[in-house]
Amino acid sequence: MTDITRTYLNHRDYQAVALSHFLIDILNSSRSLLIAILAVFLGLSNVQVGIVLILYNVGNALSQPFFGRLADQIGPRWPIVGGIGWMIIFYSLAALASPWLALVSLTVAGLGSGAFHPTGTMIASQASDQRRTQATSVFFMAGQLGLFVGPILAGVILEEFGRSGYVILPILASAGFFSAWRWISDKKPATSEISENQQGTIGVTRNAVYYRRLIFLGIIILCTSTISLSAINFAPIFFTELGYSAAHVGLLSGIFMLGSAVGGVAGGSLADRWNGKIVIVLSASMAIIPLVLYVNAANLSQILLLLTAGFFVGMPHSVLVLMVQQMLPDKKATASGLALGFMFFSGSLGVLIVGYIADQIGLALALQLTAALAVIAIIATFLMPDNQTKSSPAGAG
Repeated sequence: MTDITRTYLNHRDYQAVALSHFLIDILNSSRSLLIAILAVFLGLSNVQVGIVLILYNVGNALSQPFFGRLADQIGPRWPIVGGIGWMIIFYSLAALASPWLALVSLTVAGLGSGAFHPTGTMIASQASDQRRTQATSVFFMAGQLGLFVGPILAGVILEEFGRSGYVILPILASAGFFSAWRWISDKKPATSEISENQQGTIGVTRNAVYYRRLIFLGIIILCTSTISLSAINFAPIFFTELGYSAAHVGLLSGIFMLGSAVGGVAGGSLADRWNGKIVIVLSASMAIIPLVLYVNAANLSQILLLLTAGFFVGMPHSVLVLMVQQMLPDKKATASGLALGFMFFSGSLGVLIVGYIADQIGLALALQLTAALAVIAIIATFLMPDNQTKSSPAGAG
């Protein structure tokens, strides 16, 4: 590990948001188990359960630009501390309250996640000028590890102690709350240094190059998010239909997330050395074959293909977020909220389309066809203009 890497890992505010990200995404990924228990008790239909999940996710995604803008105006402390505190309160209610109140609590808890993510991303991206993409990707890896651990930990707790025992997880999340309270300050976020001449250039080119870049960046995000969310949501259903045990399905799903977490850090490290567009093209190109092959593979080969697919699908995540930050160089939290919100919203829309296609041609073939989205992402990357300013790290542009 280089001295530069140790520098950002030693920042107290960076440590606080990374720890909080891990704990928050443990809550985010474990909620589905709690919803399943409540759904059985209340006799909810699959459609009603779907509505609960959608409301949570929409509240999380669509609130992120708002909270990002708030953080740019008032500083990061209260969006982060308040977001974590909000989730601790409502997840605790979900464990201890009556079933209907618990269900409502799980639904509104998503606003806390929406408050935390864009602000935490901004702090992570500003932790190192030389390794900005790597620092951001390690922050995201902390969250992805939380997504991996959450269902496993919640399953053990719920089996041993029942729904009331779930309160252990929000209590654990209080470690992130107190860490953020101690180390996150309301210092004004750093702004990029853009000369008057550069600002004039941005104004002249915004009607052409700026919007062309924005359109193709949106296409890339749509494609990569749809690939990832399709694998996360539909691959477990496909494996279950094949007759795999629940434990084996959980293992395969976790393997994809683990690969994505490691790939995100690798992509961030490469983007600090190369142009970010190279990382996107490399990752999309290398993801095609494992995306096609893992569906019909078996045993160890299937595990290795899922790990490889997750690795390359996860590589461009932090690169794409920082590219959006370049579009709004003086509003990094707002940009982070827009990027993360659009990733989830567009990916969810893409998943709906993949689900419709799966109903027509079968789930196996639909999952394999998501590899075509990687090809579209490659084409869009080649067509996307380079960033017009030098205010952000070269690696991300």
